[in-house]
Parts: sequence; structure tokens; C-alpha cells
Amino acid sequence: MGFNESFVEAVRSGFAQALADESFGPAEYERLTDIEFPDRETLRSYIQAMYDYLFNGAPEQPMPPG
Repeated sequence: MGFNESFVEAVRSGFAQALADESFGPAEYERLTDIEFPDRETLRSYIQAMYDYLFNGAPEQPMPPG
């Protein structure tokens, strides 16, 4: 990644918090990103897949529902 370490850690922390916070759901994500998800399970799967892509070497970037 071409970003400084403090930015990368802030992004990593944000994803980890979203995954750990059971109250974080589609409405909160839509407010932050303007991307809609049909349910919490789909959102959490997407966030985990994006985390894996950014930080765990997953081969391709996941796409949000469209």
C-alpha cells in the first residue's frame, strides 16, 4: 500500500471495530458510504471480505451489492 502507516492502521481499526460492533449495520454503513446493503449478514460478509483483501492478501476486491 502506498499510504502512511498511521492511515493504514486507522483503516484497519475501523474495519475491526465495524466487525466487532454487533450494533453496526446497513443503516450505519449507508450513512458513511452511501452504499445500501439488504441485511446485516450481507454487510458483515462484505466488510470481512474487504478486510481480507486489504490486510490478509485475498486475491480480489469484493464488490458491494449493486
